[in-house]
Order: sequence, then C-alpha cells, then structure tokens
Amino acid sequence: MKSMQALQEYAEMSSKTNRFGRRCALVLLSLAMAGLLAACGGGGSDAGTPIFQDPATPVTPPAASTLTDLAVLGSVPSVPNSGAEKVTFTITALAAGNTAITGIEVPVSVTVDSGAIVTPSAKVTSKDTGSMTAVVQLVDRTSRTVKVTVTSGSVTKTSSFDVVDSVNGSKVADLRLVLDKSSIPNNGSESVKLTVTSLDANRNVTGGSPVSFAVLDVPADGAVVNASGKLTTDPVTGDLVADVSLGNDRTSRPIAIKVISGTVSRQVSFNVIDSVAVIPKASVLTLSMDKTTVGNSGSDTVNVVATAKDSANNALAGIKVTFSVDQNAVLVPGNLVTDALGQAKASVQIGADRSSRTVTVTTTSEALRQSKSFTVSGAKLQATPQPATLQAGEKGVVDYSLTDVNANPMPDVDAIVSPPSPAASQALKSDTQGKFRLSFTVPADTAPGPYSIRANAGGVAVITTVQIDSKIDVVPTGTNIASATFTASPLVVNVNPIGSSENRAELRLLFRGDNNLPIRNVRVLLSFAEDAAATDGDISSGKDRVITSDANGVAAASFIAGQRSSPTGQLKVYACYAKDDSLIYADPNAVPLKKQPWALEKSDPAYRAFASSDCKAPNVLKSVALTVVEQPVSISIGSNEAVLTGASRGTYMQEFVVLVVDSAGNPKAGVQLSPLVDLPSYRKGYYDYDALGKRWIRHETAVCLNEDSSVGVGYRNATIEAGEDVNGNGQLDPRKSDVSVSMVGSTKTDVNGVAILRVEYPQSMGSWGEIAVRVSASGVLSPPAWTGRLAVEGDTVGTLKGTERLLIVPIDVIKNEATPPFAISPYGQVGSCANPN
Repeated sequence: MKSMQALQEYAEMSSKTNRFGRRCALVLLSLAMAGLLAACGGGGSDAGTPIFQDPATPVTPPAASTLTDLAVLGSVPSVPNSGAEKVTFTITALAAGNTAITGIEVPVSVTVDSGAIVTPSAKVTSKDTGSMTAVVQLVDRTSRTVKVTVTSGSVTKTSSFDVVDSVNGSKVADLRLVLDKSSIPNNGSESVKLTVTSLDANRNVTGGSPVSFAVLDVPADGAVVNASGKLTTDPVTGDLVADVSLGNDRTSRPIAIKVISGTVSRQVSFNVIDSVAVIPKASVLTLSMDKTTVGNSGSDTVNVVATAKDSANNALAGIKVTFSVDQNAVLVPGNLVTDALGQAKASVQIGADRSSRTVTVTTTSEALRQSKSFTVSGAKLQATPQPATLQAGEKGVVDYSLTDVNANPMPDVDAIVSPPSPAASQALKSDTQGKFRLSFTVPADTAPGPYSIRANAGGVAVITTVQIDSKIDVVPTGTNIASATFTASPLVVNVNPIGSSENRAELRLLFRGDNNLPIRNVRVLLSFAEDAAATDGDISSGKDRVITSDANGVAAASFIAGQRSSPTGQLKVYACYAKDDSLIYADPNAVPLKKQPWALEKSDPAYRAFASSDCKAPNVLKSVALTVVEQPVSISIGSNEAVLTGASRGTYMQEFVVLVVDSAGNPKAGVQLSPLVDLPSYRKGYYDYDALGKRWIRHETAVCLNEDSSVGVGYRNATIEAGEDVNGNGQLDPRKSDVSVSMVGSTKTDVNGVAILRVEYPQSMGSWGEIAVRVSASGVLSPPAWTGRLAVEGDTVGTLKGTERLLIVPIDVIKNEATPPFAISPYGQVGSCANPN
C-alpha cells in the first residue's frame, strides 16, 4: 500500500509539470495496480517487478523456491451424516525445516470430493501466521471418506475425514440384500434365506455393523424374521444371514422385508404362492405332559407334546397344531407344525396366579382335539383365632397367613371369610406378607359350643373353630407329644418404619404324636420373658398370650419388629406349651377359676409378666433366636486385579468391588458410597527388553515418599509447603491428577449390596505409582474399607502400613516386543529422590 501511495504522489507531481507527464503518471499508476492485483491472486499472470517502489518499504515477492510443503490439519477425524456438522481444515505454508512462511502471502487453492462444498477463508495464507482455513460442508450424506486437496504451486497435499452414520456411528453407506429364492409355498413348509451385507461408500465390505429387520406385511403375524439372535454383520465377511418364515397368514401375496442400519435402509421382497403339494391329514392326535402336579412357586414348567398320526399310526410331519390353556396359566409355544417325529411341543407355566387349581391344556388340529390337566398345589392357608374361647356377644379376631409351596407369602390375593351367617361374610385381601385379619363379634344368641368360621384364599380353604361359653377340649392325658418343633422364618427381620408392621417373622409350632399324627388343642404361650426390655417389637397374638394348635397340629403367630435393632441372634421368643389350661389358670379344676399372674389385666395389682422359669413340668419351654437389623454395619473392598483400557485408549483402569452388609451379613441396598484415592509413594526407573525371556524387565532405581507430607484422613492438601518439594522441580510428586477414582454407574449399592468403583491413570504412569483406595459409606458403623498402604503424618516409606499396591499394567504389553508406554518412569531414572531427573 505504501508503493501505491508513492505512485500517486509521483502522478500528482507529474501533472503539475505538463499534460504529457500527467498522462505518463496515469499509465504508470495503472501498471502498478495490475502488478498489485496479480500479487494478491488476481489478474491472471505474474505482475512482474514494480517500476516505482518506496525505498522505506521495499516489496519482495515470494520466490517459488521458498515454499517446500503444506500442512493440512482437519478439526475432527469424522462427522455424522446429519449434514449439520462441518469440518474446518487449517492450511499452513511451510519453508525448509517445516517453518511457517510469514511476512508474505502464499496463494493456495483448495478442492474437495463431489458431494461436499469447501469454503476457503482466503485465497492466500496470512502474512502473520502463514495459515488460512477452509470449511467443508456435506451435500451428499452418504457414509464415506471425503478427501480434501490443497495446492500451492507445485506442492499438493491431501487430507480426509470420515462421514459416519449419525445413529450408530458406522461407515455403512449401503446394504446388499440377497434372497435364496423369489417365492415360497403358502403351506409353511419352506422359508426364505436372506443374506445382508454391509458396504461402505466404495462398495467395500464393512463388518460389525448393527442391523435390524422389519416385516412390511399387512397381517401383524404374517411373517417372522429369525437372525438367530445376531444383531450385527460378521466383522470379517460383513454378512448376516436370517431366515424368513410364514406366520399364521397363509394367503398368497408379496412380502417385503426392510433392513435398517442406522440411517441406511433397503428392502427386498418375495412372493407367497399357492401350494401345489398334497398336505397330509392327521387321523389321530394325542397329547402328553411330563408332569401332572406342580408347586405354586411359579418356577415349575409343564412340557406338553402333541403327536399327529395317520390311520395306520404313522407319525405325520407338517401338521399344523395349536395349543391353549385356561385358569390364568401361560402357554409358551414351541413348534406349531409337527416335525419329522410328528410332534409339536409347548410348555406351560402357572403365571402370576399362584392359587391352587387345575389347569387344562388343549391341543387342536382341524377337527381333532385332545385335552389333559395338571394341578397347581402348595398354597397353604393358616388361621389363628385370638382368643380361641369367647362368650356370646364378645369380639374376636382370626389372623390368616397365606403362603406358597416354599413358604413364601402370597400377597394381593382375594379372600372370602364366612362366619355361620352368610350375610356376615367379608371380602378381604392378603397384604405384602400374605396376611389378612378377620374381626368379628359373636352373635348374642349364639348357643354354647363350637363356632366355625370358613375362609377361602388362593384356592384353599380352612375352617377355624372358636368355643363359645365353653372350654376347648384338653389334650388327652394319654396322648404323647412325641415332637414339638418351634421355628421362625426369617431369622433376620428389618426394623419397621413408624406405623408399619410389614417386617415380621413367622412363629410356628408343630406338634406330632405317635405315628406322626398331628395333635390339636395344645396350648402355647408366646412371650419375650426376660428379653421383654430388649425389644420394642410385638407378637401378633399379644405378649404373654396363649394360642392353640389347629387340626394340623400347628400353632402360629408372628413377631412384628419395632423401630429398634438387636444384636445378632440375641432376641429370643419363648414358647411354653401345655396339654391343658394351666398356662392360663393356676388350677384348671378349681371353682371359681383363678388366673395365672400373667393372664390378669395389667392394671391388676397381682399382675406379673411371664418368666421362662414359670414354664414348669410337665409343661415344656422352647425358644427361637431372632435378629432385628436397622442399618448396614460393615463395608469391604476387593479387586480381581484385571487391567482395563480407558475409552480414550490412553489410560489404564482397575475396578474394585465394594460390598456393604448388615449385622446379620445380609446385603444392604441403596447405601451412598464415597471413594478416596491416595498416592503414598512413587517409583523411579526404567524397563529394558529381555530378548531371551521375551519380556520387558522393570528396573527400579528409587522408591520415594509422596512429597506432600500434609496427610489428613484419606487426603493430602496438594499445596507446596516449606521443605515438601524434595526434588526441587516446582511441584509435588506424585501429582494428585496422576490418578482419578470414580464410581461406575450408581454411587449407591445395588440390591446385592454391591457397587463398583474405578481407578484410572495415564498408561505412562503404569507400575511407577503406588495407590491406596478407601471408601466410606453413609450410615455404616464400621470404619471405611481400604486397600493398599495407609499413610499418616510423619510416615516414611518403611513405616507405611498395609500391603503395597502399585498401578498395575497389562501382562500382554509386558510380553510384547513393542516398547510399552511406561518404559521410563515419568518421575525420572536417577536413583535419588532429591533429583528430578
């Protein structure tokens, strides 16, 4: 621009001299302008050397020989084919020694493959930086590799980027679909084999690409695609083979199959044509099942087989068979066309309905029909009247418990309970513990004697008898109670929230006599006895109250947890049993009757709680030990020592398993965890390759204590204080950022009381750093769990407590001839902790 100014001044000066001079100056000015335009890339050819030049600002056009290379760098290696993203290329003109050419403008041209548009920021490089930019935007969104070509003089450079699928990130640009046949008969005897091959933009195979199928057919069940569970094309061949078979619709029609991989979709079709084959017709259809009775736990399966035969009892293949079930059962069909053995198979599960019932399975083939049944059993309904004796007009309750064959509660089951008067029948429903309660009042005009109450739930019924204005029969004196079993399930119970009684343990006594016969009317007093002050829980029948065994010899109640936990196995429930009413009355034969102290009302001055010593012969005392848990009490940490590679492929990772349990050893879910990682020490040294042993050998030249000596509870302050920078390199080694710790997924334990935490570190740090990992849990009573060596204020390398844990490295890298990324310690090799080298 200074040269232009000089030319203008000269022209003005010439115009003052004469007209000829003015014309001359204008001509010269025009020539100078043409030369400047040529230097900026305009005007076509070289403008040559200017005639006039300002001596203060000489202009030296770049010599072609100064440009030796071009650097072309793209902003990203790949972009999705959504069309919204752009790739910016930075182009730098280089002289000898790869030095950017500055001070002059170097002309550059940029071109790009078809299907994309390139927009350069200028036609020449910047004088200041020697660079310019070019932005590439997609027009064709096909997945492919796009090449950018940059030229300046005789120098040409290329760069590229990938266009990948915006849905799954693959390079699939096309799908090749091949059918092994163009039509199949409508009898269902044949299927079509569809081969899918994933291709890139150059029609080369690109394997490992996700693929999904869709049947484009009007009937929803007209055809089925079976790819044997495969979801991606073969990583080597790029193929995926699927079978297409007919469903229930056998009409003649075209069927199209759509194959999708990300945003690429292709479709192919075949015809269903009328079958000309003669389909055999069955004369005999039989049905068999592998069992006739299953438990109601829901885990059992009944396998059923339908067999089609002709009139000569020969098995017939290709016969269509259907199955059906009733009573809320679930049918899982196998093959619905008989195989070479003439068999069609299915399986039956009881489903969500765990009630005891009879399930019928029916198989049909045209006019032939066969049925068989199996029974679902195991539901048990148990009733406990409280009390078992009442007077006319008094109120009473009956507690019911509904369980399956494995003694698991059956919740949300409808129940009908009917006292003698049908009008008084009640509709009830079991709770989450399989419990429900009938509250009733004995009619005032009820005659003395047995009062029966019937309950139906889960397909079973139980009749409970309450004595009205009379005593329950005593166990005959000559009856031998050969077996009395007292059990509790479960033995570990969670505390209950205030107002809840869901967490409980079932208390069950079973009485058997000679010949294993059940004994009814055995009196059982349930009590906490001396442990009454150890719990705020309750017994469903009431503390120090008596229940009686039913016709099955069972007396049952529940321990209901309170809000207070207990030591492991230290809460005892006592059961004292007797053949008569001595547990209630001091002398059952006395007139009038006198109650035992614990049977009196608590307001009575003579009342006294039952003690285990009150259970005197011939009565018998038994007990069960329970544990009530409130919060997790212990946390542990461990590792499988496996080495993982980070997503960036520049880091190694090690995962640790954290387990939290309660006082009974049961896993605790939902516990919040807080991990910490410390680096007690670091190593200096190097690796060299042992050609004979074919492995890299580590040589450790020094073991140095972490320079950050301000050791707190699981952390260091990362602040350089006086005397801490031992090696004088201006930082504390090892750096806190050398290792990171994080939770994988949730920061809380899962239903198994387990959580995973991960330690990640640069690969160059492998084997040169020492870590200590500790994790604490919210509300856990035990100290935090830790692994590695713990450091405290004033420690030396020799006084660190625990087992040394170095940052581990993969064994396959150690055995590889290639130089590992951790070949030289990032902390140096000199055998002195005071030297940073």
